Amino acid sequence: MDRIRNEYIRGTAHVRCFGDKVREARLRWFGHVQRRDSEHIGRRMLRPRGRPKRRFMDVVKEDMKLVGVREEEAEDRVRWRQMIGCGDP
Repeated sequence: MDRIRNEYIRGTAHVRCFGDKVREARLRWFGHVQRRDSEHIGRRMLRPRGRPKRRFMDVVKEDMKLVGVREEEAEDRVRWRQMIGCGDP
């Protein structure tokens, strides 16, 4: 049986790389929480309480740097979704 490369399958199924989709979902959730009231439970959870090796916000900041967006831009939901979307081909 011949091997079929992942790139070929993703191309025929019209989906992006798994890592891109995970990054998009993480930034989409961050934008949702960022627009909430500052005392909302989800917003309070973004504040660190201990020191895991790699915090969620550290990963989000890396993602934002990679995509080229800033925290303040999360306030406009429509624009935020356009900027963070990796878009399927």
